[in-house]
Amino acid sequence: MDTLKKPIPHMHPMFVHFPQALFPVAFASFILGMLTRNPIFESGALTALIFGLLSSPVCIISGYIDWKLRYKGAMTRVFGIKIWGAYVLLLLAAVALVVRLVYPEIAAMHASWPVVLYAGLLGACTATCVVLGYYGGKLVFH
Repeated sequence: MDTLKKPIPHMHPMFVHFPQALFPVAFASFILGMLTRNPIFESGALTALIFGLLSSPVCIISGYIDWKLRYKGAMTRVFGIKIWGAYVLLLLAAVALVVRLVYPEIAAMHASWPVVLYAGLLGACTATCVVLGYYGGKLVFH
């Protein structure tokens, strides 16, 4: 009878690629915009940031469901890092978006503290994605 059971769909691995790709693109695009002084790259960074932020809750929810169904909610060090990391990423991205909304002319504010803060937040989002991806890979490719 076990062969008649429906497999659990792999929702989290499908959704995780969006924030994992969009936050590094936002960071790289912003840095490229600052280096070239071309505002189109900063516009791209904002777009990637928004879509990364919007896709993160879907990723978190699907990860939670996956954890409960596939891993029976077992709390291990890896899951703890992934859970806390997901919330850290969400917070960093939200703060980055607030900074960008408060300073809409950020592309023209070269070497000012809002630029450094915004770039730092986007860089921290990227670093957090690397950590989350690393530990996700440990689960998948153990």
